[in-house]
Amino acid sequence: LNGLSDCVDELERRGARWLLIIGEGERAFCAGTDLAEATKMSPDEVDSKNLLARRLLFRLSKASVISVAAINGLAYGGGLELAMACTFRIAAPHADLCLPEIKLGVLPSYGGTQFLPALIGSARALDLMLTGRSVNASEALSMGLINRIADHGSPLLGQARDLAGIVTQYSQVAIGGIRRTVAASGPMVSEEGLAVEDAQVRAVMRSEDAKEGVRAFLEKRPPTFRNR
Repeated sequence: LNGLSDCVDELERRGARWLLIIGEGERAFCAGTDLAEATKMSPDEVDSKNLLARRLLFRLSKASVISVAAINGLAYGGGLELAMACTFRIAAPHADLCLPEIKLGVLPSYGGTQFLPALIGSARALDLMLTGRSVNASEALSMGLINRIADHGSPLLGQARDLAGIVTQYSQVAIGGIRRTVAASGPMVSEEGLAVEDAQVRAVMRSEDAKEGVRAFLEKRPPTFRNR
């Protein structure tokens, strides 16, 4: 957690555009909290760690850096919460995803109770959290928990890098505007959400990137965005 926090700090200082997160090897992206460690911690220490992780993952979800979770195996508990905090999730075909905390008599504590329903809706989120069942990559894709399943014939990390590159070739101003408007959306179209869209459209359309994008289209050439 401290390493990831330092990494985000450094990327933002450098003005980096994207971050890839992948587990070592092929067995797991992240298997979750070290329960053996947790049993040696006091309740206050556990609370502090949960708060640290929750704040970090929320920060990651809102960071200007586009983050891609390359889920190369098991993503359980805190590991799935980390993946859900990323902008995109691309999974290997053999990936397995789960929030199993209910089986231990506890609940997700790194923001999972909020990230999961935001991604897949409350009914499906309750199904997964109250049963503790795992889902494979195909089911995760069908419910919107992941964005893509990696192709068999190409390395997962390369496909994750390609996804990040496709997105970050575009204007950072426009990307930020889209992310903010989507964050303000809900299950139904609302006046509040449309007001956020209106504000973002006004701001982005006045940017130099927007002017360059229109000029490039009319001149039949690739745009050169200032905020890339």
